[in-house]
Amino acid sequence: MPVYVLRNGELVEKGTPEARQGGPYISRFESYESPIDDKTISSHRQRDMDLYRSNSYDVRDTGPNHAFTRAKEARKADNGRSNPAQLDFWR
Repeated sequence: MPVYVLRNGELVEKGTPEARQGGPYISRFESYESPIDDKTISSHRQRDMDLYRSNSYDVRDTGPNHAFTRAKEARKADNGRSNPAQLDFWR
């Protein structure tokens, strides 16, 4: 089933040269070796699958409101409150 987009006031089929602005899409993804299994990762999809298979995540993908970030900030705050250097047990 074709998908259509509105381009310059005209309805054109998505993926046709008329639908693209500025020519073909060029990926800026740089290939790298996976730290998990040394396979070459050359696309965003492969990166996502590699992270999923290893049950890990990239902290650059988490925003300030993500649960991981909030939990990390909460741990940091708890550690700051219970810092043994701030407590004086010897007096």
